[in-house]
Amino acid sequence: MTSKGILEDHNIGLKDILHDIQKYNPTLKNILKVEQLFEKHKEFDSKTQLVKKLDVTMRPPVLNVILKYLERSNKIMVDDNDGSIVWIYASSKAKKSWNKAVRL
Repeated sequence: MTSKGILEDHNIGLKDILHDIQKYNPTLKNILKVEQLFEKHKEFDSKTQLVKKLDVTMRPPVLNVILKYLERSNKIMVDDNDGSIVWIYASSKAKKSWNKAVRL
């Protein structure tokens, strides 16, 4: 899996995401719904599969902004080759377990 994903160009940064947020205005509710879906399923083979799992209709530009934000905040990773999307963010419970783990 490559790390470029939706943010295909490293020049696309926070400024571009903020511009898209102002233009398409994703709600916190929509962002949380997408995050919860990723926490539950962990991986999607494509954006189409993700859209099918969403229980609400979300405009494609809004979903794209949310995915850019999640990728920028290191919560998801998108594979350039096959378009799969993976949840990579570790919860605080997972981090605590990791810290308590015994090294081999």
